[in-house]
Amino acid sequence: MASDNPQNVTLKGRISFPAFTYAEALKRDAKSNFPKPDKADVRPGFDLLLTQAQADKLVTHLRDVFLPWCIEQEKAGNNKSALTAAQAKKLLRVLDAGEWDVDGIVGLISAVHEKTAELAPEATMSVKVNGPKGQDLPRKAVVKSKDQLKNQVDDVVIAPRGEIFPLEDTTLDIYPGAYVAATLNLFAFTGANVGITASTGAVIFVEDRDRFGGGGAVIDEDDIFLDDDED
Repeated sequence: MASDNPQNVTLKGRISFPAFTYAEALKRDAKSNFPKPDKADVRPGFDLLLTQAQADKLVTHLRDVFLPWCIEQEKAGNNKSALTAAQAKKLLRVLDAGEWDVDGIVGLISAVHEKTAELAPEATMSVKVNGPKGQDLPRKAVVKSKDQLKNQVDDVVIAPRGEIFPLEDTTLDIYPGAYVAATLNLFAFTGANVGITASTGAVIFVEDRDRFGGGGAVIDEDDIFLDDDED
């Protein structure tokens, strides 16, 4: 069932640059140009690479649902994600331009990183997704058959569309390049810049895709076994 919360939108895409655990996030933060003063604020997270269809879904939700809600928050005198009409209009101009490599939504949308652009040519934008503060990011997986479970249980019924299980209970894995889903919780902020950030309570494996890196090029066996001219 789709959420009627204006702050929520569920997206699917390929995962990139993940730091799933709090320990991994701390190591990444230590190398950051702007490390967190309070390490309790450090979050795990990942980038979600979206196709044009999923990018359109996000932009439409921001334009038609989330930003109007932010304006209403400001009118009602609420502090949470409150934006003035002028602040929201500034973000709308960025959304309408759609030039993520020039000027993205601060904290949320950017161009696909050059390291992954060639590996994911279908991706048109990258979305930064944070996990919970000071904790590991929960990982789950869509299981399509019992043989994808580590411990097969006779009374488990897998629906045709699949069932969601904790990743550790499955034989599946979430790796850079895998196709995943996440329900984003959006938050608008103001200050030196006006922007939007997103967090999620879990990342869910959907299906395998080509892994980013770690595998190298395809081995050319003919060349390996070819007689070498050198002694």
